[in-house]
Amino acid sequence: MAASVREVALYCDLVFLTVADDAVQSVATGIHDVPLAGKGVVHTSGMHDAALLHALADQGAMIGCLHPAFPFATVEDSVLRLPGSTFAVQASDKLLREWLDDIVRALSGQVIYIAEGKKALYHSALVFASNYGVTLYAIAQRLLGVTGASSAAADKALNALVTGMVRNIEAQGIPNALTGPLLRGDVNTITAHLEALRGEDTQLQDLYMRLAEQTLPLVEARGVDTTAIKTILRRAMGDADNNT
Repeated sequence: MAASVREVALYCDLVFLTVADDAVQSVATGIHDVPLAGKGVVHTSGMHDAALLHALADQGAMIGCLHPAFPFATVEDSVLRLPGSTFAVQASDKLLREWLDDIVRALSGQVIYIAEGKKALYHSALVFASNYGVTLYAIAQRLLGVTGASSAAADKALNALVTGMVRNIEAQGIPNALTGPLLRGDVNTITAHLEALRGEDTQLQDLYMRLAEQTLPLVEARGVDTTAIKTILRRAMGDADNNT
């Protein structure tokens, strides 16, 4: 077993730096004196471009990044469920790109190529879908608790909703998977939601309004007139501003 990253780089043709985003550069300095011509050095950061390893490219290395678009909650579960996932790839050298493509194919996965300078935007998209999906679940869980629902009952209801949402997206795509009061144009329901949230937590009322704004283009793509909904949201935002 290798005792250091330098030893790995000496004997391997392809080196992966699977460390935290902020540690990639410092770990890479551990092989600054290794002959790297013909070798590939790849980091697995979702946020950083391959260019973060530019100093190693100056030493002759083929540099790149390979990031799995997958939520690593536990190692054991991730090892089992990672095959079939999508991987973001950056590699300017054709040979290295072929190596990374082969790895993804071996995992029955799909590749998306991210343009230089777009990794942070790519990663923010994943955070919206995955990390903040957990945040929204936690908010819904808390609100159901306020209504008197037990934790088990709340989880059962929310798990069914989230599972159904994902299946609808897979089967019907965006915007057809959208459901709910915005799509139905239920202005009275939306008004009641805003009033209830204002009484419970004004920050959640604001979040609800901001998410509604981002959802309106999807509603409009389904042919729904959103004029009345926009009026309600503007009025509620104005009331919120006046109360701060």
